[in-house]
Parts: sequence; structure tokens; C-alpha cells
Amino acid sequence: MASSFGPFKRLLGFVWPHKRYLYPAIGCILLMAVTYSVSLGSIPFILTVLMRPQGLHGWVAQTVAEKRLGCSFGVYNSLKDYEVPGLPQGTATVTDLKEHSPLAAAGLRRGAFILEAGGVRGRAHEVFAALTRDDTPLRLVCLPPGGGEAAEVHVPVEPLAGHYRLALRAVHLIPGGLSPQERWRTLLVVLGLMACVILTGNLARFLAEYLTVVVNCRAIMDIRRRMYGHILKLPLSHFSRNTADTISRLSQDTNDIFRGLSNFFEKVVTEPFKAIGVAAVALYMDWQLTVVVVLVTPVAALIIRRIGKKIRRANKRVLAAYAMMLGALESTLTGMRVVKGYGRENYERRRLFRIDRGVLRHQLKMGRTEALASPSLEMLAFVGVAAAIMYFARVVLAEGADEKMPHFLGMIVLLVAILDPVRKLTTVYPKIQRANAAAERVFEIIDSRTEYDGDVGRPELTPLREEIRFENVTYRYPDSNRPAVDGVTLTVRRGETVALVGPNGSGKTTLVSLLPRFFPVTSGRILIDGQDCAGVSLRSLRSQFSLITQETVIFPDTVRANIAYGRLDASDAQIEAAARKAFADEFIRQMPQGYDTMVGEHGATLSGGQRQRIAIARAILRQAPILIFDEATSQVDAESEMKIHAALEAILKDSTAFIIAHRFSTIAAADRIVVMDEGRIVGLGTHEELFDRCALYRRLCETQMRDSG
Repeated sequence: MASSFGPFKRLLGFVWPHKRYLYPAIGCILLMAVTYSVSLGSIPFILTVLMRPQGLHGWVAQTVAEKRLGCSFGVYNSLKDYEVPGLPQGTATVTDLKEHSPLAAAGLRRGAFILEAGGVRGRAHEVFAALTRDDTPLRLVCLPPGGGEAAEVHVPVEPLAGHYRLALRAVHLIPGGLSPQERWRTLLVVLGLMACVILTGNLARFLAEYLTVVVNCRAIMDIRRRMYGHILKLPLSHFSRNTADTISRLSQDTNDIFRGLSNFFEKVVTEPFKAIGVAAVALYMDWQLTVVVVLVTPVAALIIRRIGKKIRRANKRVLAAYAMMLGALESTLTGMRVVKGYGRENYERRRLFRIDRGVLRHQLKMGRTEALASPSLEMLAFVGVAAAIMYFARVVLAEGADEKMPHFLGMIVLLVAILDPVRKLTTVYPKIQRANAAAERVFEIIDSRTEYDGDVGRPELTPLREEIRFENVTYRYPDSNRPAVDGVTLTVRRGETVALVGPNGSGKTTLVSLLPRFFPVTSGRILIDGQDCAGVSLRSLRSQFSLITQETVIFPDTVRANIAYGRLDASDAQIEAAARKAFADEFIRQMPQGYDTMVGEHGATLSGGQRQRIAIARAILRQAPILIFDEATSQVDAESEMKIHAALEAILKDSTAFIIAHRFSTIAAADRIVVMDEGRIVGLGTHEELFDRCALYRRLCETQMRDSG
């Protein structure tokens, strides 16, 4: 049990920092449980006002006298009991005696009538009140069972306990009397007191629910923040396979966690307190019967546990299937141009429907299990309550104890109220198990190893002074059957511009991605001024680079924020100066809010050339010693290409640059050209040298010249 709830217990660790809201919430829950118990416990009072011949005050006095004297009392009614000649209606009678009762020690027997107590002679309610006085010994005038001569009896008793005194004083604040008008007035006062109690309970409930929402929302925000912060530190290889699943864990899984936490505080914390409060009242009224009914609770807990385990496993499968569906949806929406261009709408619809049916299958299985929980527990609760009804019915029907009817009805209400929280927990437990499954997936992310875990104690990398050297570097992608980079050895001097060319899949982008440790080299070393890149701190290594990627990344933010992304402390003047060097200032100022214009998602409101010039401005502003430029000018017009190359010349003056060239107009700016094929360097030199001696380079040149012609 403990291990299965491990992830959910960790969730509570995110709740604890918000204890300033949690403490008052739990206080309100306790107050709500108390008022709930008091309101239900007052039902016997109402029934007593309506049904008992001695009235509310007489019943309270009778109850205190019974506890004090270890016996049970009744009220004589000749129409229902056997007739005793000359005995007035409403006389107090002893219906039962416990073994150590002071009345039994004084010689009284079951069925005796008490005509007078402490000098008070009258109806039962007056006698019961006299039996609660501090007279010791109590002087009683009693009639034997069946009639006969009355006798005086002296009963030594202990002083009345303090809580009984308090109960008697409290009830005397309520108007009393036995006439219909007086009973009506008593009933109105009792109902008014109940209304005050219920109003207090509902106010406590409102505050408890609101404060728990505050706690849960803040806890979920902390979980998302922790998870997102950890995701940003994961290796790049994680996102090549798990992007949709990661998004699903951030959104769908945390929503399940929120619902589970909400139900935990609204039901799992609240309902047991309510059950305990009502059980305390029921135990006080009739402990034997209460214990019998409560015995069904362990059976209910066992059923809930077994159902919950099935739900947790099913929900993990639902969440995994949902992540798969999210990935399919994301790929379709991202590639919508291709989908429409090839007329594959129906194909994509069928593909998504197949995945969606898998989600539905797992959801229905979980739904069946959840639906089974409540009926099973309700049947179990019925068995317990039915046993209680049969027990009480036997007493009432066999002994004709009409006087026990208010007690009987009140106990039935209380027993149902004890089992009602158990019934509610059957709907909550599945939600908590769903949250437990979601938490397990979330903590798989949070507990995963990040890129920065091994950085403790590693030296800082100093800015490039002399050279970058690749020594027999090899890298193989996971699940690949051949290296993407295979035994590359290359030295690049500070201030040198190196262009990398080759067919698609030749390893150009992978090679430059190894420099900032986007991927760890499989074998070999990359040295910057003799320092192994694998042995220095990752942050200091990446601070040496400016990146301009082939798929130009523009964030859904202002133009100013996009340029300043690589240097957040840059001033407005520095941002605008970088934009001018990148030939971006001219079109930025024509935008509606200039530098403060919001760009669409993925820079959808910008042209390809504009996006690339903003990316170049970002690299210029960063002023890093090493530039990685993955050229992507195939989607820009001639004017934009010219400005991009002019901006590139400005940034290359102060950088050591690696340019992945797709057009030979870019190669002209390079000091040397590296030709790659199947992960290996097959040529190195200037344009003229390679054109003469490298067949692959010559073929690439001729192909581009033919295409441009």
C-alpha cells in the first residue's frame, strides 16, 4: 500500500510549502466536521420534542439520571403497559438495572415505579429532574412491580459529573413544557440553533474549499515550474523522441494531479473527520450497535484498494495513449501544407481515429472499474444498516418499546451518516489513483538525469584564444546502425571561418552540434585551447557560442525580446544597433509597434528573410567568440539573401565561425572548406584546391551551377 502511493506522497511535499493556507483550511475542515456531527446529533432532540411524553427537558434529565444511576427508565402508560390500579399516568418506571447500579444495591428491582424523588412527587419528567440533584443519599418513594405498598428507599450516589451539569444548564436555556404550544416553541428554538450550527458549518466549508483550491493551484504551479525547469536541462536527444509525451505530461498529467489533490482535501481529509464526529455521537448513544455497523469499514477499504490499483494501471495507459494522440495531432497540424498539398486529409483523419480508439478503449476500461466501486460499497453499506435496523426492530417489536423509537430513528440516521463518507470515498479513491499514476509519470521526468548533473566541480572554459581541435571524433545516434560522424579530425584557428558542405545526411549539422555538447561524443575529443569540452562546465562552454539554426527559431514575444534572447541585460540602444548591423532595423520600424510588436507563433507574421535577419541580430548582440551558422536561404528572395550575407560579413569579422553552406555564395566568405560525406571528411581546403582534387565537391558545385542556371 505504501509503495503504491509513493508518487502521491511526494505530491504532498509540494503542498507543504503553502502551509499558511493549509492550516486554516484544516481548521475549517475540523469545524465543518464538528458542525456536521452536532447537526446530526440534534436529530434525537427534535424527535424527542415531537414523540417522547416527558419532553426534551425530561429526556435530557432522564438520560443524565440513567448514566448516574446505571439503569434505564421509562414512563408508565396504562394503555400500552399492564394496568396498575391507582398508579397515575406518566409515572417514572425502572425498565432495566445494571449489575453495579446504586438502585440495585438499594433493593429496587426491574419494573419498579418511582413515585417521588428528593421530595418531588409528580410525573416522570419532574422525578427525573430531581434524580439529577446533588442530594446524597437520594430519597426515593417506590412502588414494587405490579403494585403493592409504596416504600421509602435511600440511594447513596456520587456527585453529578461536571459535563452532566453543563448539559443540564444548556438545555434549561431552551423553553420547555409538555403542552402542544410549549412543544412547538421548543421545536422552533431547537431548529433555530440547528440553523446557526449549519450556517457556521457551511461558512467553514466555503473557506475550507477555497483555501484548498489556493493550496492546490499553488502546488500545481510549483510542480509545473519544477518540471519545466528540469525539462529545459534535459539533453537534446530527449526532445528528438519525446516532445509530444513531454507536453502531455506538462498539461494532461498535471491536470489529473490537480483533480486528485482537490479530491484529497475535499473528501479524503474532510469525510473521515465527518465520519469520526458522527461515530462519536453514535457511540455515545449506543456503542454496541455502532461497533457492529462500523465493522463493514475494513471490508470497504479492501474493495476500494483493489479497485484503486486497477484504476492506477489503467490511467497510466490512458495517459501514454493520450501522449501518442497529441504527437500525431502536432505532426499533422505542423505539416498542414503537405497534408493539403497531397490531399491526405482523409488519411490523417483515419490515422488519428485509430489512435483515438486506443485512448477510448483504455478510458472505457478505467470507467468500468470506477463505475463498479460505488455500487459495491453501497450494497455493503446497506448490509450494515440493514443489520442495525433488524437489531433495533427486534427490540421495538418484541418489547413494544415505543419510547425507544426516537432513539431508534436517530441511530439509523447516524449510522447512515457514518457510512456516507465511506461511500463518497469510493468516488474519490479512483481520482487519487489517477493522480498517483500521473504523478508517477511527472516524477519520471523530474528524476531523470539532466545535462548539468555532472558539472559540479568542473572548471570554467576560458574564451577561445588559439584553436579548436577535433581529435578522431565519432558520434552515433541512439538506435542508429552507423555513425553520423565518423573519426573526424580537424583544427580550426581563432578568427577562421570554416564552411562545411556535403550532401544531405553527411553529418555537417551533427558535427557542429557536438561543439556545444548538444550530443555527447561517442569517442574522441573536442578541445578548445587544449581543454576537453567534455570536462568543462556546460554553461561556460555554451556561453562561447552564438547560434543561427537552419530552422530559424522565433519565439511568440516582441521583436525586442527575440533579439535580446541571447543577452537579456542588453540596453535598447544595443538591441537596435545589432538590428541595424543585421539589416533588420529597416523592416522592424515599419511594424505597428516597432520593436515592441508581438510576432506570431514560430514567427508566422514574418517572412523567411525577416526571421533570419532577426536571428542574425540576436547572434550579433550576444558577441560570443564562436559562431555556428546553419545557412537557410532557400526560402528567401534575392534582396533578403544579399542583406543576410552582408550582415553575415559583419558578424564574421570578430568570430571564429562554422558555416553549414547550402549555397556557394556563402562559401566565398570562408577561409577553408570542409567537404563531408557519410560522416567523414573527404576534402579540406580552398574552393580552387577542392574543385581540382575533390570529386564530390566538384559534383556539388556543378549541380548547383546547373540548378541556378
